[in-house]
Amino acid sequence: MKKTICLFSSVFLCLFVKAQDNGEVKKNMQATIADKFPVTRTFDLQFLQYLSSGFDNKLFGKDFQEGEIKSHSRFRFGANIPVIRQPKWNLTSSFVYRYDAYDMQNVINKGDAQQPAFNQKHEYHYLSGGISFTYFSTLFKKPFIYNASILVDGSEKDAEWVKGFLGASWIFKRTPSTTMSVGALVFFDPSSPVPMAPTFSLEYKFRNSPWILDFILPQRLLMKRSLFTNGRLSLGTELTGDNFYVYTPTPPVYNFRQMELRTGITYEHNINGVILTFKSGFSSFFESKLTEKGKTASNYILEVNRKSPGYFSIGASYNPFKKKTR
Repeated sequence: MKKTICLFSSVFLCLFVKAQDNGEVKKNMQATIADKFPVTRTFDLQFLQYLSSGFDNKLFGKDFQEGEIKSHSRFRFGANIPVIRQPKWNLTSSFVYRYDAYDMQNVINKGDAQQPAFNQKHEYHYLSGGISFTYFSTLFKKPFIYNASILVDGSEKDAEWVKGFLGASWIFKRTPSTTMSVGALVFFDPSSPVPMAPTFSLEYKFRNSPWILDFILPQRLLMKRSLFTNGRLSLGTELTGDNFYVYTPTPPVYNFRQMELRTGITYEHNINGVILTFKSGFSSFFESKLTEKGKTASNYILEVNRKSPGYFSIGASYNPFKKKTR
């Protein structure tokens, strides 16, 4: 659920509005979210490749395996399709497909000194779908946005889990140099570590400088600037997380969750509304745990300690709310 906190707090907190009536609030909010977050655009494709790194893990708190993740690649496709659009509210459907492939080499079972090192390859498919209701309003003449969403996720084998959340965000300050907002998220998911989370964002344009500070608690800390005619460069750190379901010959079904900090450089280029993206840097994994489906991360069965690998990714997304911000 930490992944959900990161994603949806991001969506609610980056609302760079320019006017106060509901129509303009809605229009500018949609454009800003789509501009800042590729995963919220109508169509988004991403390919991510991690470089080689070592790992070790513990099963039920005891040393289990160690080895090398020679290659870890990920493909992601996402779609966000409007169902109903009204002046004050939207109903939007979403779909995500993600494929992870691991090539693990020189794996050693620590508890069996007689067994030689071996190689493993694992493939995981993750699917999710949902529907989201968003209402646009004002509070003290400042933009106020409400959202309610329900999500179902699983794999190519079956639908596994249903979760929902309620959120709200209030943009209480908007000047030519500074935009600030606060909000909260309430989760309806027994596996969530917390029932509720506060949110905060700050966007600050430095005086006489092309650089912009983009801070979202807890998702990102970036320094951004326009580059060339239709490009944008970003430097900093982003918190992200993913999960997929793991099946064994007998029940139960397990859920593998991982959280990471990606620190590096991002370049985006807008070509007629199609935004091409390149990212590179290094990733710090700080939580990688296998739990029984529906259990919180504190009730984990397997814990993986993965060394920090380098990474690069390429992507392409289509922004339906065309807004020149670069």
